[in-house]
Amino acid sequence: MPRGSSWPVRLALAALLVLPAPAARAAPPPALVAAAGALADALGPPQEGRRALLLAVESRAPPLAATLETALDAALSSRGYSVTPHRGAGDAEGSARAAGQDWLLRVRAGLVPGRREVALVGELIPAWASFFLQRHPDARAVPPRVVQARAPADPETLLLAREGRAGAPFASVRTLARLPGRVLALAVGEAGEPGRPVLVAATQASVTVLSPAGERIAARDFPAGALTPVRDPAATLAVGDFGGGRIAVSRAGAARAEVLALRGERLELAGALDAAPLCAGEAGRLFGAFVPGSGVLADVLAPFADPGAVPRSGRTLYGVQAAPRAGPIAFAALGTDLRLELLGRDLRPAAPGRASLATGSGFALADLDGDGTAEVVASSPDPSALERVRVLAPLAEAPLLLESAPIAGAILAGAGGDLTGDGVDDAVLAAVSTGPSGEAVTDLLLVTADPRELP
Repeated sequence: MPRGSSWPVRLALAALLVLPAPAARAAPPPALVAAAGALADALGPPQEGRRALLLAVESRAPPLAATLETALDAALSSRGYSVTPHRGAGDAEGSARAAGQDWLLRVRAGLVPGRREVALVGELIPAWASFFLQRHPDARAVPPRVVQARAPADPETLLLAREGRAGAPFASVRTLARLPGRVLALAVGEAGEPGRPVLVAATQASVTVLSPAGERIAARDFPAGALTPVRDPAATLAVGDFGGGRIAVSRAGAARAEVLALRGERLELAGALDAAPLCAGEAGRLFGAFVPGSGVLADVLAPFADPGAVPRSGRTLYGVQAAPRAGPIAFAALGTDLRLELLGRDLRPAAPGRASLATGSGFALADLDGDGTAEVVASSPDPSALERVRVLAPLAEAPLLLESAPIAGAILAGAGGDLTGDGVDDAVLAAVSTGPSGEAVTDLLLVTADPRELP
């Protein structure tokens, strides 16, 4: 090359120096790192010195598969494997054989139904040709191995694992369970084993604890003759830390509220409260009081069980709900005038200046889409029309997200919490109707945006 002709090379090198570096991939969340490490430990070091491994990760949620692939690549590499991620939708085993890999590791990943856990199932398949089976080139040299791993799912993993369904409705509504009698109050929360949510329903006669699938876990009857007369039966119910037990229930006309502890298949009395437990969520608990002789509540929202708490106003309330996760909307209070008051963690208006939402007397707060702001899941505001489930985004310009087909009965209670195990809130509404023999029955309706439930 003639002297001085190196300037194009220098210019090219200078251009490379100023080019932006490729964006670094975000580190996988801790839950996926833990699950990947556990799967790699279950797999063990490379057998017979065979290190080359083609990794194929499958999940119904593509973001989960992509992030888990990064975590597994690191975990397996640290244990002595030479990892090549499988790209494309072709035959992974055939690709491993064609590329001269020693192994194919096919991993399927997803959430455990009903629990906040991520589960991995891996199949380690030999990809080298067997000397003794040369006439059968597709035969496997040794039998495949199956390995499994689980880890508690953190919020980031739950969001990654949330499946998408293009064109699906915002949410679905289906019957979860049917209970005898008129359900007056509902609550969702961890009443027993941590990480295992339950659904609690209160009628005039008893409290029943149900699994996320609607199966009966435990029940407790109220003592007979313990109420002063009221015009309409009513109850409040909450699941949280109430000292000695995690279920608190109060009935209109009762002298004190009860605290119950779930121990296996038994509900045991664990204490009493001097105020009605209204609700409990990430933002805290609220207590109030029934208007004497009535099934409606005074406008009392107290963070402690204070029987002397002063009402905020002369309004009376049908109910108060807490959002399972504290966001811009932490609580909501529905007056007997059907005006729904949205409140922040500090009990100040969460949406000042906005018009009140129109709802019926049964409602719940639940962040169905996981965007950090609770939706209102409520009954129809028109008592003369057929009952419907409505999902409203209170802070949106066009609040109505879903209106169901007509349902039987009248919705009188609701609660929010994650029952499907996808890490995002669901809602349950209690629709009371008349059974075949004229008795009251309640259908518990699950309202969820979990794509596994969508049609």
